[in-house]
Amino acid sequence: RRVHKFHLSHYNTRQSTMKITLVATALIAASNSPSLIAARQLNGTSSTNTKTLPEINSLIDIAFPMWEVDENGNRVETKSCMVDSCEWNPFYVTKRYDGLHPDFGGHPTDNDVKYAFFASSPFKGQPYPGTPHHCPIDALDDIKAGDCPKIETLSDNDAKRPGHIPPHISLASLTWGVEEELFSMEEMFDYDSYECRVIPGALFKMIRKYYPRTEGEKVNYPPPIVPEGGDFQYEFPAGNGLDNQGPPYVAGPPHWCTEEMLDTGHWDGVCPYVFEGPDAGKYRHPHIALAALEVYLANIAMPEKCSTTWLENNPDFLDPDRVTTDTPFPVMSNDEADPKMVENWLGQPVLPWNYASGDARPGAEGMYVEDTAKLLDIEAAPVPATPAPNPSSAFAMSGSVAAAIMAVIGVIAM
Repeated sequence: RRVHKFHLSHYNTRQSTMKITLVATALIAASNSPSLIAARQLNGTSSTNTKTLPEINSLIDIAFPMWEVDENGNRVETKSCMVDSCEWNPFYVTKRYDGLHPDFGGHPTDNDVKYAFFASSPFKGQPYPGTPHHCPIDALDDIKAGDCPKIETLSDNDAKRPGHIPPHISLASLTWGVEEELFSMEEMFDYDSYECRVIPGALFKMIRKYYPRTEGEKVNYPPPIVPEGGDFQYEFPAGNGLDNQGPPYVAGPPHWCTEEMLDTGHWDGVCPYVFEGPDAGKYRHPHIALAALEVYLANIAMPEKCSTTWLENNPDFLDPDRVTTDTPFPVMSNDEADPKMVENWLGQPVLPWNYASGDARPGAEGMYVEDTAKLLDIEAAPVPATPAPNPSSAFAMSGSVAAAIMAVIGVIAM
């Protein structure tokens, strides 16, 4: 695939190289497609065949091929979007259009990628549907998201099982679990039940190995930007304030809001991700990274069933009759601009806050706590718990691998 220079700047060199051991029983068919290089090179025949796990953003760019943009982040050429050829927005600055057609610049939602531990709020007409914030069904639209709690339980045997687990925790756990060979590929995948996704029960055991629960207590999950939380490199937190969008970043949410907006106490999730400076547009959702890693591993485990792109494995996303999983936004400052252009995406909430939750959406598919309860066998013997690793980067790669990426049009060849 052609990779624009904007994408290449995402790849970075880190101090350590992560190792992974994969047992693949089926040879990956020979192919001239660059997107198959990484998967083909990781195919092994021995449990002692240790290889390097590609840097996570390289896997995102394979699972979600990105379109070409100009220096301002605008799309250079609009192409037809087909299951086997559709492209996604690399200059990602708002979640407003997540769950909609890729041409609007959004990415799939947590619900779209079927993230098993999202504990989504329903689409019943209440505020903030399709998010982890559970507002009363009869709540008024001026309720603040912070007054609508996420589902947090005191026991994994609760009727709501583990409740909401942040996606970066699953991403870190899957990465470390594969590195340590906690499960064979056969134990991680069951196409008939879960298609090209990791079996939720196996993923949950990995989570509890690194993030054990003390019975009767909530689990205090670390944030994604610290080593214990996975050291996710595509968060770009806004602790420095709106006028200082650049490294070194300071802890905070990834949404860059005005001070006036923050003072209202309303949901900061509607503010743009980093949109100025050297990292403009480079934010990536941990659930997208997790989905990309699942695609990568599934293609190795089941190359005859699972493609190298997420859309080919989930073609229903382009079904025009699909009930979308986007969440409503308030009135934004740039609403008059074309919704497929950067200008629109960079809007800030208009104050005073003006939000409408919209109508109920029967048929919207979400990952609700009831679904998680059905997916998990909590009584199964867990993997012995160990503290979360403290690597310099959970998704690091060596300089030599980074050089290889530059030489092989954005795909790591090992």
